[in-house]
Amino acid sequence: MRNKKNLILLPILLALPLSGPSCNLPQNDGGVYKTTDGGENWKQNVTIEGSKDSLIKTDTDTILADPNNSDVVFLGTRSMGLYVSNQFGDSWKRIVPEVNSVYALEADPTSKGVFYASVLLNDRGKIIKTENNGIDWKEIYTETGKGTYITHIKIDPFNRNTVVAANTEGLLMRSTNGGLTWQALFPFQESLISLGFDSKKENNIWVLTQKGVWHSQNGASSFDLLTLDPSGEMGSQFYLLKKDRDNLFLATERGFFRSRDDGQVWEKIVTLNNPAEFPVRTLEVFPGDNADKWALGAGMTLYLTADGGQNWKPVQFEISRMVSSVVIKQDDPNQILVGVAAVKNLGGLGL
Repeated sequence: MRNKKNLILLPILLALPLSGPSCNLPQNDGGVYKTTDGGENWKQNVTIEGSKDSLIKTDTDTILADPNNSDVVFLGTRSMGLYVSNQFGDSWKRIVPEVNSVYALEADPTSKGVFYASVLLNDRGKIIKTENNGIDWKEIYTETGKGTYITHIKIDPFNRNTVVAANTEGLLMRSTNGGLTWQALFPFQESLISLGFDSKKENNIWVLTQKGVWHSQNGASSFDLLTLDPSGEMGSQFYLLKKDRDNLFLATERGFFRSRDDGQVWEKIVTLNNPAEFPVRTLEVFPGDNADKWALGAGMTLYLTADGGQNWKPVQFEISRMVSSVVIKQDDPNQILVGVAAVKNLGGLGL
């Protein structure tokens, strides 16, 4: 077990409670929003190529950028299937038409054209894989029966053929051969909120459940549950965990926190949202050398900071849905995609 040593509170800059969603707001506010000028102007991009349908009423569950082609992004929805865009979200093309429900997406950063998706196919939770940029897909894993599905898929950054996945029952499993065979690793016995590898430390894996923050330093052979804050000052309802370089981020109903030493000491980053009503549910760190430049989604608003949360620029969307996912273009950070979804469809979005 790891003990928390200290909690540092940054000076309060500004905290503005936000009102709840209005029933008078338009319902044709789904899909994806895009900016090309760093957040000054936004356009709702919901066109489906070759179809009279659109994503205008659709909840976006996840957006995944191709790490090997900055123009390509994949979009997963809970009810309208899987899509790809070759123009960084200007329009969308549906792929794998047999699939309506998509729960997780993952890309192999070292192999061009290799992607994984968690889907519901014939009422069974499955993982499918493509090795040719989404043209052809094959099933590599299926759940034992109906009623469960894979919530998270992650590739080990140090071992490209190693893939870990977790299902709705909290079972963590691993494949060391790109999905040909699988082995059970660790039974969390509750659904995971976040799952991710440490990109700088081999065999280090981070997991968030409602019990708290879990850390493995031996490739998931065992996990330690971190002791965060016995006084309860950091909160007990968890929404997001993300490890990015040397920073470990955690969002709770009490606020947004960062640790620079793997969870021993935490500092509270004071944001503009009311964390009890609209907690932080998604976070992306901008590409480049500035690790303190973030895009943070909470409620119906995207918050941008370039100085580690000292100052924030809020981008409010006039929508009834909540910000569910954020993707920043690797070679042009002025281009940002924001996916939105109803609260009932917001699952674990971190890492």
